Amino acid sequence: IQYYKGLLTVDMKNGSTMTITEDYELTINGESVSLDREQQRWVEDYYDQIDTAIPMTLNIAAEGLDIASSAVGEVFGELLGADDEMVMEFNELFDGLSEEMKIRFYDDQGNIRIDSSEFNQPGWFDSAWENEFEARVESLVSQSVGRIMVAIGTEMMFGDGDMQAFEQKMERFGETIENRVEAQAEALEGKADELCTVLAKADYAENQMQKHISGLDGLNLLEMKNGSLKM
Repeated sequence: IQYYKGLLTVDMKNGSTMTITEDYELTINGESVSLDREQQRWVEDYYDQIDTAIPMTLNIAAEGLDIASSAVGEVFGELLGADDEMVMEFNELFDGLSEEMKIRFYDDQGNIRIDSSEFNQPGWFDSAWENEFEARVESLVSQSVGRIMVAIGTEMMFGDGDMQAFEQKMERFGETIENRVEAQAEALEGKADELCTVLAKADYAENQMQKHISGLDGLNLLEMKNGSLKM
């Protein structure tokens, strides 16, 4: 799949290429396809759902990064101080991810640009990237353990050595951030459910196009099973 400036392109399993413009014009291998009213409706439904799903997907990913960044920043900021070097490194990590996402999926004017052929290249979509990200997070957490112990000791010293008071303070902080993150995560989950509904509609329209429009027998970009998507 390729999507840029309203033009949707799908390479089909039969070797042909389908395109749909933002004006709902369907072409196969560059040749315009004449459609009856029902066929045209399926094409419009399909395009509209894909056109809706793509920005929804990117927004969900961006919000997920924001939630993670905020949670990690607040936790380590509370323990180490907002201006601690380790807090800065975590912020840089998530800022870097957000920037990489923008570069990967948007052009300089802010237009969404999707090319699934890039998904096979080293980057966001392979296990090596996931492993690298996990290793970096684990490394930062390991490096911060010593700083956290020092911070706790300092808190105890200036807090008259009242361990119970310190525990209560951290529990209140933990409950506050947990409630906030949980609320944000639930809102994000709701958006993910909405996305699944949009994709299910796209999948249905795709099936109708495949059945009723000549030349689209190889069109099978989406496959929804029990609410899960395969591409």
